[in-house]
Parts: sequence; C-alpha cells; structure tokens
Amino acid sequence: MKTLLILLLAAALAAGGYLTRPDEKAQEQNAAKVLSSTRGGFDISALIADKVFGVGKTDGRKFEDLFVATKYTVKADDAVILECWGLYAQFLCSQPEKK
Repeated sequence: MKTLLILLLAAALAAGGYLTRPDEKAQEQNAAKVLSSTRGGFDISALIADKVFGVGKTDGRKFEDLFVATKYTVKADDAVILECWGLYAQFLCSQPEKK
C-alpha cells in the first residue's frame, strides 16, 4: 500500500512539472531580464547589448525541453554566460564562474 501511494505521489509530481514547465518564450524573457540586471539594472537597446556581450539574437542561445523541466543556455564565444532551468513555472538561473 505504501509503494502504491509513493508511486501515485511521484506521478502527480511529474504530471505537475510537465503541465507547468516554462516554454521557450518564457525562458527567453527570463534570460533577457537576468542579463539586463547584470548590465546594471536597465536594458539598453538589444543591438548594443548584443554587441557588447557578443551574443546574437539567435546565435548562442539553446532551448531544451527535458519533458518535466526546460533548460535555456546563452553562450558567447563558446563560453556559457547564463544557464536557466525552468520547473513548476519557476526559474533558476546561474552564471558559471570563469576558470
């Protein structure tokens, strides 16, 4: 009985994650917000910002749908500058430290 209850709870959590995972547009908007906050809290024009950070509008950005969660990665010059995970309509973004 305990096993069945645990399996039902796990299935409910997985279904909730699947139904509430952020899509590509939401991930892109969140990444833009995070990157603009690292630029000083204001968003300069997209052209200038992309030139400064070396990221094109579509180049260096990758969206992955992992069934229950989503992952959005922004790269510049083959280095990851932002990595965001989305689950349950929430975002967890990190900027990897340079080695």
